[in-house]
Amino acid sequence: MGLPQLIRIIFNACYVILLLRVIFSWVPVSARSPILLWLRQFSYDVTDPLLQPIRRCLAPYQRSAPVDFSPLLLFVILRIFESIITRLL
Repeated sequence: MGLPQLIRIIFNACYVILLLRVIFSWVPVSARSPILLWLRQFSYDVTDPLLQPIRRCLAPYQRSAPVDFSPLLLFVILRIFESIITRLL
């Protein structure tokens, strides 16, 4: 396995974690499911540091929006970084 493949795997893991974050924000998790609770907490812990700066930048534009677009923007930013990094290698 080469470095470009490893980078793709890492970015794919980031996409999955971000998708889990979005899904968990829509669906309530029961306390009877410790694995789901752990997955939800893990996805929030990993994505929060990346989403908070984006939310601060989008705050003036999203005041009355019912949907949080920061995960979508983060997904696009990650895709751009992945593309740049893999092209440089």
